[in-house]
Amino acid sequence: MSSATAELFIEIRCEELPARMVAAAERALANNVVKLLKGIEHGAITTWSTPRRLAVSIADVAEGRPVQEKLVTGPPQRAAFRDGAPTKTAIGFARGRGVAVEDLEIVESARGPVVAARVKTGGEKSADLIAAGLEGAVLSMSFPRPMRWGTGTVRWARPLHGVIALLGGQRIPLTVAGIESGCETLGHRLTRGPVTATGSADWLVGLRAHNVEPDAAARRADITAQLSAAVAALSGEIRDWDLVDEVVNLVECPIVVTASFGEDLLGLPPHLLVESMKVHQRVFPVYVNDALDHHFLVVSNQPYARQPESAATISEGNERVLTARFYDAKFFYAEDRKKTLSDFRGRLEGMQWIRKGGTMAEKADRIAALAATLAPLLGADADAAARAGLLCKYDLGTQMVSEFPKLQGHIGNLLAGFDGEDPAIAAAIEEHYYPRYQGDALPGSALSRTVAIADRLDSLAGCFGLGLKPKGSADPLGLRRATIGMLQILLSARVGLSISDLLSLTALTDDQKTDLAGFLTARLRGIFLERYSSNAAGTELVNAVMATGDDAPVALAARLEAMAEVAATPEFGPLKTTFKRVMGLIKDHASPAYDAAAMTKDAETALHLALDGVKQTARAHAAQQDYSAALAALSSLKPAVDRLFDEVLVVHQDLAVRNNRLSLLRAIGDEFRQIADFSQLSVE
Repeated sequence: MSSATAELFIEIRCEELPARMVAAAERALANNVVKLLKGIEHGAITTWSTPRRLAVSIADVAEGRPVQEKLVTGPPQRAAFRDGAPTKTAIGFARGRGVAVEDLEIVESARGPVVAARVKTGGEKSADLIAAGLEGAVLSMSFPRPMRWGTGTVRWARPLHGVIALLGGQRIPLTVAGIESGCETLGHRLTRGPVTATGSADWLVGLRAHNVEPDAAARRADITAQLSAAVAALSGEIRDWDLVDEVVNLVECPIVVTASFGEDLLGLPPHLLVESMKVHQRVFPVYVNDALDHHFLVVSNQPYARQPESAATISEGNERVLTARFYDAKFFYAEDRKKTLSDFRGRLEGMQWIRKGGTMAEKADRIAALAATLAPLLGADADAAARAGLLCKYDLGTQMVSEFPKLQGHIGNLLAGFDGEDPAIAAAIEEHYYPRYQGDALPGSALSRTVAIADRLDSLAGCFGLGLKPKGSADPLGLRRATIGMLQILLSARVGLSISDLLSLTALTDDQKTDLAGFLTARLRGIFLERYSSNAAGTELVNAVMATGDDAPVALAARLEAMAEVAATPEFGPLKTTFKRVMGLIKDHASPAYDAAAMTKDAETALHLALDGVKQTARAHAAQQDYSAALAALSSLKPAVDRLFDEVLVVHQDLAVRNNRLSLLRAIGDEFRQIADFSQLSVE
């Protein structure tokens, strides 16, 4: 590396970013800045982020791109010069390469004498590249909902306030969205500064002195340690550690404060209390002796919270807000409990599902009918499935769900229990929403799975029937999420239904079924690709299995598992070489019907006998979805196939002989296609 190296340091300061955007924005800024230094040697990359700032340091950045010279050949000498004078061809070539025509050279090539130009590239200074490109690097960052502020036209996640751009401690003059770069930043809103920086080292020191911890990992560790100490003082525990992922990007100066609400409010459904604390206030519920406690922990962003008086004020404020919300919930819950769950159907009759898609009451009726039909296929009771399907949306008419939408299903479960419904039906009302997000729990019973699939299938069929399928990345109706959830339920419970089986239960036209089948298959393929993303051959294994034409998720998953097992063995390379060759030969030959009596070579007969000996065994294993055993049986044909290729001319000049041999190979290929299409596999 060049000896003239220096640290490049960039900070972008803005209004508070939404917590969910911070980490991605930190990575995006670093990636975009590194792209500006393409071709320039540099050292380690370090990044920082808080809700109000993104920063990146790149160590040991070279002064600029190295100068490189290469000889570029052009037209023949005879076309470039006439009587020693350059032609238009030579002049155009020189202009295109940025050299004077007098500097062109004549060199020998395979085409004979040609003109050539010595072209120099590189030499750009690092500071100049940053000055020219940083604004584009920042403003090209992608955000879900960018905003525009003031009278300007710039769109970014939140209004921009400051830019630091330093190379070797020297300011790089530039502007981003009209903001000139400087050497100063601001600390916490209550201890602003300013903070002067010559690089990342004193930037870190200065910010920490002004109550900002720029390192997200350090904030996370600090929050975790403070929470652990606070909950230990209460002799309790924290179960919702996932909330730290969000809170760490809500604060710059985390200080944990203990607060509480009235113990009488513990009579409300615990799920309601926890959801309100986590979702609305971003505070941590406390559990004592395995039960929810009336204490909760707040991660404050106030430096003054270190002082007892200020901590008490912060605690009181959070208690007041949360308690008011809980007392509202207590009123709504009491009002809802005055009715049975079935009493809320009337509100669903006036509640639209989607435009032109009828009411929620009509959707509930459809789910009930579909669940009753699906129940025997999933091992559930049809009458119970119909009842759970009918009731599963009724709690949307309650005041509780109207005020706390995330409690849909849970309130229905509770009210159904108060009404004396079968506990399995009550549980299905809640669990039919599972999984709600990636990594969420799955429905816990056959009844719950039945209602969950019925609900999603009705939504998919209804939307595709109305032409409301997702376009591009937009999916306002959540159809991709519904599809993935339905497929995950089928796969986890090993339900043998195929996509065709499911679509046969809908009222879609044939074209609409084909369209929806393609949508479902694409999502299934995505699940498999993610599942085998760590496998070097994952993509081609998925392609090979999906090419079998089977559309039963569980059966395809079993095939993939068998293929992945074989792919991990040393025998896989030779195996796929042999049977990919088989697939290549038969790609235009459709018939597997061959005449063993017409065979003239011992290798043909031996292969026929080998196939005849394993075919039924392989099929029996495949019928039981034991594809590993089926594949092992068929793989035993490899020596006989290799012998055929060594001793027999498959593509014989006699058409009858050729077709008979191709039919033999076709018969073998068709057996393998019950597991995977080896033509989709690559051969090194």
